[in-house]
Amino acid sequence: MNQTDTQLVCDSGCPLCGGGTLREELLLYNIPTESYHALQVEFASLTGKKLSPDSDVSILSGGQKVLLMCLCALFSPARKILFINLCHSLDAVNRARTKELITPRHNGCDISYSEEGYAASQG
Repeated sequence: MNQTDTQLVCDSGCPLCGGGTLREELLLYNIPTESYHALQVEFASLTGKKLSPDSDVSILSGGQKVLLMCLCALFSPARKILFINLCHSLDAVNRARTKELITPRHNGCDISYSEEGYAASQG
């Protein structure tokens, strides 16, 4: 598939695809290996939890899984991202942090949201 055609649907009801290691999750999102460290640093700054590529992501809390899903989507080469119920499992602080993450990173990426029947687009 051409990188310009990539699209992601990220549902907070099922935030992680693999349930295995962080490396497996990053591979599913097609994240380049040179971006792994930056994603890990960003995740640690949001959660205080350090992950390595071999970390078991199934031990993360629901909110941490949603934050990881969001970061994986933003670090991916996807040109279109639909977040479904993104804020559902996040507390007020992490909702604000997530919005701060998405705004500067969308770099021409078409980002849409669907929150319990409400749809919005940013792009």
